[in-house]
Amino acid sequence: MRKKIMAAIQKHVADEYPKEACGLVVQIGRTQEYIPCSNVSENPTEQFIIAPAEKRAAEAQGTILMLVHSHPDVPQLIPSERDRVLCDYSGIEWGIMSWPDGDFCTISPRGDRELVGRQWVLGYADCWTLIMDYYRQEHDITLNNWSVDYEWWIEGKESRYDDNWQAEGFVEVSASDMREGDMIMMQIQAPVTNHAAIY
Repeated sequence: MRKKIMAAIQKHVADEYPKEACGLVVQIGRTQEYIPCSNVSENPTEQFIIAPAEKRAAEAQGTILMLVHSHPDVPQLIPSERDRVLCDYSGIEWGIMSWPDGDFCTISPRGDRELVGRQWVLGYADCWTLIMDYYRQEHDITLNNWSVDYEWWIEGKESRYDDNWQAEGFVEVSASDMREGDMIMMQIQAPVTNHAAIY
């Protein structure tokens, strides 16, 4: 990475410390620039969310090449599984800088993730995203994303599976008619259906 961009990232990360800094490397004409963004997360020392208006403004200037954020006060710079999953979904390379150490690493989208053995991350790599990935990878069927990064099932006020499975084209079949690849929905220690799997 160019020294000018790395210096801009380092300055932004230092200025935002102890919060996680976030920004975008953008190709604008023949040059690349680092555009610092606001972290609008409710918990900015633990995670980041780029302000949507700032991302749109960066997209209007050029092509986004990389998303950058910082990991404050980590003993070793290791991308989290959440970072990896979000990088997968973003489709672009991610850069991560530790602070105050100033180490820097990059991760790239992994393409299709394995369906078996993946680490669970609520809202990003949970049972519904497994259902989505299975039908896209195995049957070229795109389902809407009903995953969210909070425990929606706890009080039973939301029923994200029961309210949406039919709209996705699923039909109920008897247990004797189940076939490999069918979706199974379950209610586990919750007042509403809150889990799904592939048969």
